[in-house]
Amino acid sequence: MGAALPQADPAAVSGLATGPAMAATTEQAYENLCVAAAACDRCPGMAGRLRLLSAANGRPGARVMFVAEAPGRLGGDRTGVPLSGDRSGARFDRLLAAAGWERHDVFVTNAVLCNPRSPDGRRNRPPSSTELRSCADLLSRQIAVVGPLVVAPLGAVALAAVARCHPHHLVLRADVGRPAPWGDRWLVPLYHPGDRAQIQRREPQQADDFRARRAFVDALVGAADREARGRPRTGDPLPGP
Repeated sequence: MGAALPQADPAAVSGLATGPAMAATTEQAYENLCVAAAACDRCPGMAGRLRLLSAANGRPGARVMFVAEAPGRLGGDRTGVPLSGDRSGARFDRLLAAAGWERHDVFVTNAVLCNPRSPDGRRNRPPSSTELRSCADLLSRQIAVVGPLVVAPLGAVALAAVARCHPHHLVLRADVGRPAPWGDRWLVPLYHPGDRAQIQRREPQQADDFRARRAFVDALVGAADREARGRPRTGDPLPGP
């Protein structure tokens, strides 16, 4: 266990106590964002590709946002659902289940909303720095509209991508699973559920990471709910990494 983390300010927590009017406004803002993403033409090499942002990503107001690298050719690009339809998606579903989460409990997106492919179109490739830069504004807008308490980048590429939205100094290998204050939210780097990441972090370890983050999120929600009801705070530290 590390040193006790500072308490999150419940007044800064987004999406916890919204009325019907605010919820409707948020839903409309998200729909507008999906339309803007679908119309994006910043990357000529992505012409004709699916922009993977829709109701299938999750709901605005979700308390956790997972940010993966990019849709897979046989995964999200084919299914229209981020992290689904391939081996990475199957492992991600198992990790969610290990933490007691279901898809409707979280929001899932990608640092790049389109599937980057090799020149022959047969293989995935890593997103380029230009593509990541082009999608940074859309990622920032997703975070603002969805309003999660915790943003969890999955892998080093996603961790670097969220730094374009708000600076941080986290390194995946050194800081995996360790919550860090990030603006008015928390940032928790995790390994990607893909096969390559299993070299560094096997699935049982990743499941432990997800379970620990579920406990952390529950503690944040409980603190915010107590504050909203006007109950005195206990002063107990939030769970450490």
